[in-house]
Amino acid sequence: MNASTIRGQQQVATQQSLFNQMGGSLHSFLLKPRTVPVPRWISPQHYTVTLSEVCGHASFILVAVSYAMDDFLELRIIAVAGSAAMLFFTYFHPHGRVLWLPFKWNLLFIAINSYRIGNVYAKRLQAEKLPAELMKIRDDHFYVLDPVDFYKLVHLGRRETFKPGDLVVAQGNMNRFIRLVVDGELKVLRDGYSTYSLEEGNFVSEAGLHAGLLLPGGVESCCTIVAAETTHTLCWDRTELMDFLRREKATRSALKAALSWDIVRKLKWQRGMLAEHKIENPEQWTQKRNEQNFHRYASILQNMLYHPQYLRERKKELTKYRMVHHIDDEHHRMALKACGWTPEEFEVGYKDGQEELDEEDEMKHGLLWRIQDFYLRVFDRAT
Repeated sequence: MNASTIRGQQQVATQQSLFNQMGGSLHSFLLKPRTVPVPRWISPQHYTVTLSEVCGHASFILVAVSYAMDDFLELRIIAVAGSAAMLFFTYFHPHGRVLWLPFKWNLLFIAINSYRIGNVYAKRLQAEKLPAELMKIRDDHFYVLDPVDFYKLVHLGRRETFKPGDLVVAQGNMNRFIRLVVDGELKVLRDGYSTYSLEEGNFVSEAGLHAGLLLPGGVESCCTIVAAETTHTLCWDRTELMDFLRREKATRSALKAALSWDIVRKLKWQRGMLAEHKIENPEQWTQKRNEQNFHRYASILQNMLYHPQYLRERKKELTKYRMVHHIDDEHHRMALKACGWTPEEFEVGYKDGQEELDEEDEMKHGLLWRIQDFYLRVFDRAT
């Protein structure tokens, strides 16, 4: 055995001895009985307690306090402190034996909560590094969204650039994307007739999302959209976005509020154009707008009829959409007829021989998707 090997073994032995001494000192320190100074007028008896028992009591108190926290991050931090205190109690137990079962479980709880806390701070840091134009969009139009939720929404989509005259979507084509105008301007055309424009902060092809309709897949476009100037957009796959919003309920609620304001802005813009006499033929413009509105509803209805289970679950949201956009019973029946359904079949939510995409969607959501969905629900939530 050479000299270097011997020195290495001696160093290991020295470190082990030092560790044992520190452990023994800590053991004695935590398990040393200490007298609690209770006034004699309260009780003549002397009470003793160890610091290990104090850690045990502190653990349960901290866990109870964490349940009273409204803030997600505060709850996690206090829970970690409570589990850490329990580690000391279970390892340096007053009875002299380590309670390995609760010790290991609390280690696991600390690891999970620490990961979630670190994930929150990492997402906040990433949210602060978003480009200036996206930060402006968030401040001006998505202030109801938490910065981290907005970052996750942006991260899910992709950036697009359209040059003047570029076609974004054609009337009558299936469109499986939802877009947000970051800057620039898009022209909306119905049968070649300009009905309105989309500018910074406006959504494109949201298809009832503001009313709570989380439509997957493609929706037939009720208009043609072209770029009036160089325009940058954020683009989401409709199905991926709906899966995300089903997981992130807080983001879904905030996004619905932002979409509702977006609808209001569009309506105010259209009324402003009429009031300022910028529309050459108001009667024709109104006709095209009504046709566009009806076509949009028929496209939404068609998508829902292909998903009977979703249709049965979201009739309330569809009714809300009809109220917001003034779709009366006559237009509703016309839309059903165009889709090949009767009002009776619609009420039942089923039609014999109707092509259904529910099972097809379930097949697309295979085992890998389900594992990822479970992971995102449990470990990747920042709120």
